[in-house]
Parts: sequence; C-alpha cells; structure tokens
Amino acid sequence: MNKLIGISGSINYECEGIYPQNFISTAYTDSVLTAGAAPIIIPICHDDNAIKKIVSSLDGIILSGGPDIHPSLFDEEPHKNIGSIVNARDILDFKIIKYAFEMKKPILGICRGLQVINVFFGGNLYQDIHSQTKSEIQHQQKARGDLATHSINIKADSFLHNIFGDKTLINSFHHQSIKDIANSFEAIATSINDNIVEAIEYKENHFIVGLQWHPEMLAEKNSQMQEIFNSFVKVVENN
Repeated sequence: MNKLIGISGSINYECEGIYPQNFISTAYTDSVLTAGAAPIIIPICHDDNAIKKIVSSLDGIILSGGPDIHPSLFDEEPHKNIGSIVNARDILDFKIIKYAFEMKKPILGICRGLQVINVFFGGNLYQDIHSQTKSEIQHQQKARGDLATHSINIKADSFLHNIFGDKTLINSFHHQSIKDIANSFEAIATSINDNIVEAIEYKENHFIVGLQWHPEMLAEKNSQMQEIFNSFVKVVENN
C-alpha cells in the first residue's frame, strides 16, 4: 500500500457547535483501501500553496460527490430548480483539478466530480434534468445507494468497457448532468432511453475519467464497481 489517493472533502455548515466540519463518506475511503491504496481526505482550504503541496504529495485524485456547481462557472444564471451551492467547494475542486492536471496526476471524478471536471475544462451542465430535458428516467433514485436502478450503454475501447462490457446497471443520485461536453473529452457511457451522459474520458495522454453515478456505494456488494477503484489504483501505479 504505497500509493496515496486524495479524495476531495466537503463541508458541513449545519453541524452542532461553532465551526463547520470537513467530511467525506467512508464508502470512498473503504473503496480505496480495498483497492490497495491509502486514502487521504483533502480538506476545504483557501491557501493555494497548501492545496498545491497537498496535491503534489498525492499519486492520484478522486473528486467526490456533493452539492450543485455554481452556474456562474459556466456563464448561466441559477435555474429555479437548482439545489444547494457551496462556493468553497467549487474553489477547492477547481484548484485541485488545476494542480493535478499540471502535475499529470490521474483523476477520477464521481457524480459532482464528473460535472466539475466538465465545467473546469469548458463544458456546461443542465441545471435540472427533468425540467430542461425530455428524460423520463428517475435520476434521483429513492432506493438505497447500494442498489443499482437504471442501465447505461458503454463505449467500446474505454476504461469502463474493460470492466463492464457493453452495458451495466448503476445507481443514480443527481438532478444535474452534462449538456455540452468539454473539448478533448468524450462520452463513454450514456443512460439508456434518454442519452444523459453518464461517464466521460479525456482523449489526450492523461488519465481523467468522470462517472455520474456513485460506484463507492455499490462496491462492497458489487465486485465490478469495486474494480473501478482497483483499475484506477493500477493506473496510478503505472503513471
């Protein structure tokens, strides 16, 4: 276990006491540990030098799920159905991506992580799938997170195809999604029937993959979902 995987933390402003709390779901850290690497939580931090030093010490980055991204970051005003926004999280994630990209660190984005990757590199989002598209699929499932609920098609010769083949079932906890994909990225998975982008991959010589679902919630009971983290750690080891 000699590789360090940084996981972007989130912040809780509704805790008891005076100070906000940095936190991350244990499902992320468990999945990284099972894959044979050591997880490090990257806290909300406003010091550029500190963030750069943290990223430089890591071997790979996981951008975790969380609140909606501020629409000003893709030149839009807030839609009436937008959810909670945390500016500190947007700033942190942008800085993590910037430094990780400059340092050629492999990046795996999960849910919000996919969306923030797309926005950072110049793409945009549907701020609310169900009022801005014709989708009839429930992308905010009411079932438990460890239950996969809808299907996706997977592009051949992609990171995901090596794990799942042409199709798989995923869980779904998002009301935003990619509208226009950033330059140098391609969709490698889309949901069946409505073609919502469910995964993207960077086309140049740098490993950046984003997933719209939460494989960490499924990984304990689903070996293929755990294989996402296993394969990511192998990429990190070979980087």
